[in-house]
Amino acid sequence: MSFSVTMPALGESVSEGTVTRWLKNEGDMVAVDEPLLEVSTDKVDTEIPSPAAGILSKIVVGVDQTVAVGAELAVITEGAGVSGGNDNANAAGVPAPVATPVAVPETVVAPIAPPATTPPPAASGGGTVITMPALGESVSEGTVTRWLKNVGDSIAVDEALLEVSTDKVDTEIPSPVAGTLLAIDVAVDTTVAVGARLGLIGLSGSAPVAATPPTPAPVAAAPVAPTPPPAPVAAPVVVTPVAPAPVAATPPVTQPQDAYVTPIVRKLANDLGVNLASVRGTGIGGRIRKEDVVSAQTSNNAVAGVPAQAANTGSVAPSAPRPTAVASPLRGTTVTMSRLRKVIAAR
Repeated sequence: MSFSVTMPALGESVSEGTVTRWLKNEGDMVAVDEPLLEVSTDKVDTEIPSPAAGILSKIVVGVDQTVAVGAELAVITEGAGVSGGNDNANAAGVPAPVATPVAVPETVVAPIAPPATTPPPAASGGGTVITMPALGESVSEGTVTRWLKNVGDSIAVDEALLEVSTDKVDTEIPSPVAGTLLAIDVAVDTTVAVGARLGLIGLSGSAPVAATPPTPAPVAAAPVAPTPPPAPVAAPVVVTPVAPAPVAATPPVTQPQDAYVTPIVRKLANDLGVNLASVRGTGIGGRIRKEDVVSAQTSNNAVAGVPAQAANTGSVAPSAPRPTAVASPLRGTTVTMSRLRKVIAAR
């Protein structure tokens, strides 16, 4: 049985990659998730692991060649090369060397521990363990920013499983096998070391493993200032209706260039006429998301609709006291800085 190694999608806007180095040659044995080659894109340089164990039978793309995402890079044959080599050795009739027995005094030898190696995702109770990969030479840990699949969802080989953030790159982690996501061991915004277990993928139809969610730290709410009593209202004032002035065309909104947003969010803000400088991001590290822009545009429409309703009334009744703005419960609290922000602040 043969497996095809393809160029994975190493980011949302990455459409191609360049093979910089092959770590294995044709005919070499490879294990599951063992580094097979190195690729370079316009955003990240990383290693591509082997999707299956076997023998690298064919290298399709050479070094310094650029191919599109999903293109075939190599072919791995499962166990064919090993059996073939044994058949050739038997056909040649080469006798195996026979060791002459030598009398050795009986001694007690302490067992020698094998050298520590990074194990590939191993089967655990009928499933494959997903671990945090090494996304660079000096990267020792990463933070889970978003899970793209939930427990019980079906997933294909090389399908995006989750997003992680490190000091150098934000990228998606593909699934090494096909099956069902049985467990999620690391919650969002949790930082773990390279090689730590992230989740478990089992065969299709397996029962999901109930994972104990981490207990969130209590957030201390800032004291809310009491609402002062409303001031006395003066006598009713009759307002003479005024002819509405012609409405001028809304000038284009000038967006700040240093806002931490993606091109999609920036285009959406321009289309809706929302100034990103007045939008408070709710994403990781204060990132402004599409939901924040839509919410800000809804708030602007609600505020803009109040004067229009007041102008339509002929005589205004005694104005009701304006409600006092209540302070946000997050005011005065400390928010953990993201890893990327820490690196930027240190430099």
